[in-house]
Amino acid sequence: MKVESIRLLCKPGEISDYVMSLWHPGGHVWRNHRDRGMVHEIVERFSRVPRIFFEASEPSLEWTHFSPWWGAIQTAEYENPTIRDLRYLHEMFHSATMPYSRNMSLAAMAARNAQNEREASTFSEIAVYLEMPRLREASFEHEIFADRVIYDHPFNRIGVKDRLFERWRSERDVVFQELLYARLQVVLADEADIDPTDPQTVWLRRYPEQGDIWNRVWADRHRLVDDAMIRLRDDTHEWGPVEAGKRHLDWLMSPEITDGTDVPFHREAKSFRETFDRLIRSYEDAMDDRDEKVVRSRTSMTA
Repeated sequence: MKVESIRLLCKPGEISDYVMSLWHPGGHVWRNHRDRGMVHEIVERFSRVPRIFFEASEPSLEWTHFSPWWGAIQTAEYENPTIRDLRYLHEMFHSATMPYSRNMSLAAMAARNAQNEREASTFSEIAVYLEMPRLREASFEHEIFADRVIYDHPFNRIGVKDRLFERWRSERDVVFQELLYARLQVVLADEADIDPTDPQTVWLRRYPEQGDIWNRVWADRHRLVDDAMIRLRDDTHEWGPVEAGKRHLDWLMSPEITDGTDVPFHREAKSFRETFDRLIRSYEDAMDDRDEKVVRSRTSMTA
């Protein structure tokens, strides 16, 4: 975290206003936030406790670091501002919906984080296109998994399965679970039932192995994060958001947590990055085989 870039926002109103300033002005996500749609609901939940926004000091490590877990969102830039908005939505969904518990076992932490990742990805990779129907044409140029779930003819995106857009308005909670399990079916399918050369399948199926690696990396220090986030919530109630935010940032940047660097949980970030590159390479190879362009942020390309 570049120290000079750190922006600590403590009060709900200032957090919401700053998030609004991050969206592509006049874009679909910006309008959904303004019009009190699902984006507004997520930002309202996200704003209940102080939050931190920052630029990476070590992009190669921090791009794959899970900073939303401890309430910090890394800023990013993409050629396509809609994709940047989706990145921010994904990260804020994590923070807004993550439950915390004291003395959590490693197995319980693994299950909790896996479920939170499934929900955040279902939202930012599929459900957003039901919430904002015109968003799809502004995002990725190549086919994505959402096209297969939402449309009868995914390559040209015509015909909507089961009147999903109408059902999204009337029974959003149920449809969200249906989308989650449509995605999970691919993740958990037998090898014989999937196409190992399909980029979207490769992308989704990296998660179980990634989760196993994550659990090993965080075996020793995962409880520190939950304890700190519970303390942040309690301090916000007892001392007010400004004092609570200052205490949380002091903890996050303390030598105990940064290992003497500018990166919270530096050793975990380094350990995870060493294995993540191998996992993501298989997806990039599958995309290359189909002459499809991998979308990268300008931040991650500096890694």
